[in-house]
Amino acid sequence: MKQILVIGIISTLIFSSCRTTQGMRIQVQKPSRISVNKAIKTITLLNHSIPGREGLLEGTLTLETPKQDKELSNECIRGIDELLRTSERFQIKRCDSSMLASKSSSIDFGTTMNWDQVDSICKKYETDALLVLEFFDTDFSVINPAATAVNTVQNVLNGNSPEVQITGKATARAGFRLYYPATKTIEYEDRYKQDRTWVQRSTNPIEAIARLIKRNDALIEVSYYTGESFAHDLVPLYFWQQRMMYIGKKDGMKIGARQALTRDWEGALKTWLEVYESSPKAKFRARAAYNIALAYEVLNDLQNAKKWVQTSYVEGGKSEALEYSNILENRIKELGILENQLTQ
Repeated sequence: MKQILVIGIISTLIFSSCRTTQGMRIQVQKPSRISVNKAIKTITLLNHSIPGREGLLEGTLTLETPKQDKELSNECIRGIDELLRTSERFQIKRCDSSMLASKSSSIDFGTTMNWDQVDSICKKYETDALLVLEFFDTDFSVINPAATAVNTVQNVLNGNSPEVQITGKATARAGFRLYYPATKTIEYEDRYKQDRTWVQRSTNPIEAIARLIKRNDALIEVSYYTGESFAHDLVPLYFWQQRMMYIGKKDGMKIGARQALTRDWEGALKTWLEVYESSPKAKFRARAAYNIALAYEVLNDLQNAKKWVQTSYVEGGKSEALEYSNILENRIKELGILENQLTQ
């Protein structure tokens, strides 16, 4: 597998006494938190969390209706759908209908779907697996409003501004199963929880509450966010990471840095290797070796990157080189997992 690694725009200058280093960001692909059988390449999404008649009691007690439950759980499915469609790992299809939950409780798994049913859905949509939202529940509350009122009174008594802070918190709880009919196995089953908070400040508590996000808007947002966050855990994604490069005063180090800034990393690597071989002082060899390690990382040769950053630490003894060595060691471990997830 050839991993794509892209250098980002130079973002920050890191000044030392001689201004010898420069910061930059690189994009690093990290393995997904949830490993899915690599034979699964196409997935159908199904909302199986719609409360049936037994679920009406909960709706009465929480002021939620089956219609609202369906809308919010579909918003969760939408979050999964839209995120997974941005990934090359899976092709996604979505069931054009939903199913009643197999258990009246909205925060627990019911019985599993029978395999004939799973197989039928996968054949209909021509997919390898079925990802099912088995239960879904949301809640919204204003966090400790009584304490807010007490703090407001105390501020006034102390002669301070009577400004109050109102915090709203939305919570979503979901349960997911991933059915793989080819082997009749449940590849994944677990609960998932997400919280979101919103804050408003005002000298008037009533005004602060009025400005706070509306309950329904908060529930819609946390529902989508829950699906999106879960989908993030299913696919390898790219993340920005900070790196450092020595720019130096000598011509070779400067030229190599300029080559790197213009994304000529092979040219930069060659230049820094020449600097390393020709430098009589360990300090300059250590800096060149550090940059050589960076070039190898960008060129996706993590083993050589690790070798050269170790050389940099031995030659110069700088803590930056030791920290970078630990980063590369973790990346090498992650790469093994990533290759297994992405191997066709």
